[in-house]
Amino acid sequence: MIFENLEEIEEIVKRGDLDAIERLRGGKSQSVRYEPPYIRSALMLSGDRLRHLNRLDGLEADVVVLNIEDGVAPSMKPMALRLIALFLANAKSINSRTVVRINPLNEGGTEEIEYLNAILPDAVRIPKVKSADDVAKALELVDERIKIDLSIETKEAFEALSTLRVDNRVELFYLGILDLLASMGIPQRILQLHNPTVHYILSRFLLKSAAQGALPVSFVFQEYTDNEAFENWCLLERKMGFHAKGCISPAQVEIANRLFSPEEEELEWARRVVELFESDPNRSGFADEELGFVDEPIYKGAKKLLESFGK
Repeated sequence: MIFENLEEIEEIVKRGDLDAIERLRGGKSQSVRYEPPYIRSALMLSGDRLRHLNRLDGLEADVVVLNIEDGVAPSMKPMALRLIALFLANAKSINSRTVVRINPLNEGGTEEIEYLNAILPDAVRIPKVKSADDVAKALELVDERIKIDLSIETKEAFEALSTLRVDNRVELFYLGILDLLASMGIPQRILQLHNPTVHYILSRFLLKSAAQGALPVSFVFQEYTDNEAFENWCLLERKMGFHAKGCISPAQVEIANRLFSPEEEELEWARRVVELFESDPNRSGFADEELGFVDEPIYKGAKKLLESFGK
């Protein structure tokens, strides 16, 4: 836990005293950093939930998305922003990439970015983008030391997917499938495991994101008590080629981390590919009885897998 006792902070929140939160922070920015070698889980935490924020230093999620957009009452958004800053500044250790999900740029997001530039989270997640121009505007506003993540949740963004990574600072795309369906006028009842339209949305999102070098993070599954259904979604998405999933509970994080980690057989295959390719003096590709044909792209994929998991 970041704070041993939350009573003082709870009293300040009840009073709605933003200045008192600022005095507690003492002008400090995020104090520690962690860059996960391989992203499998992105856990959403509401910025107005003190007890959740207080566990920020002990979470197993590869990414923690600290949310001040959907799910936070308008009256609480200024307080949530400052609470996020307070906990980031006081954490002595963090085992996650920290991302703050702001409000749309024209609905308070611009001012939130100005505030966060002094806090220096690892990334800011921009919602409701529609075009590359929106992304370029965000890049101008956000401190160059902070990365940019995008929520893909409008029909315009979905159509413009291949144009949105306008800078290397743009690293992760998150699929907001419920908002996307609403934006398109498609009923949310189609969100079923074997629905072909959903498979198309997932496939297009995956391929268009990955082709630009952005990491595609699949949608948050809202039924947080139904771990069996969540696991089935992860299995489908892993089969499709995803290796990162949005989460809203520690149980979902455990499932995502387990299912999106490579299995020992896959790691052993990668070790063998790297060993044989690096021992080949020509490095031009070769056929192996067990591995099949191995060329440079296969070697690079195997090497990246081993580097990510420190094997």
